[in-house]
Amino acid sequence: MSEEKENETIAETVEKVAEEAVEVVEEAIENSVPFLLKLKNENPTLFFGGIAGVIVTIVLFMLSGDEGEVGQHKQADMSLGSIHTLQAPNSLEAIDISLKILKIPGQMSAFDNDDDVTCNAPVGTSVTVRGFQDAFGTPQMFVQVEINQEIADCRQGVKGWTLKNNLN
Repeated sequence: MSEEKENETIAETVEKVAEEAVEVVEEAIENSVPFLLKLKNENPTLFFGGIAGVIVTIVLFMLSGDEGEVGQHKQADMSLGSIHTLQAPNSLEAIDISLKILKIPGQMSAFDNDDDVTCNAPVGTSVTVRGFQDAFGTPQMFVQVEINQEIADCRQGVKGWTLKNNLN
């Protein structure tokens, strides 16, 4: 009988060790599941609520802010006879920037053909508004200006066209 008891004791010990090994393996598997997957399985309401919260926060962040200030050029109030200075809001700050004063409003060929250019006026040149031209659904997109002083290749009193954005 002692041999049988010994075998039973060994069998019981092996069974206990096997059970402990199974528990350790199950715990290791449970701990290896990533936190978010574990949360999804254990508490799906909290999981999906958290995702919805993150999405709402991102949307609100994207919609917030003052879009009117970023990248917007303040337009000067213009009327016939008002005096303004030429500027180049779409160019980098450089020393010798000049604007082409065109014979015809919006004449694209002026950049290839100097015959369509009245003169090249440097930034800061004083001009008087003499007329307006609507284009592409934008009222007063082009402004007819008269050069107030002789500067560069522009004579005093010469008239031509520029974009409204180019006036300050």
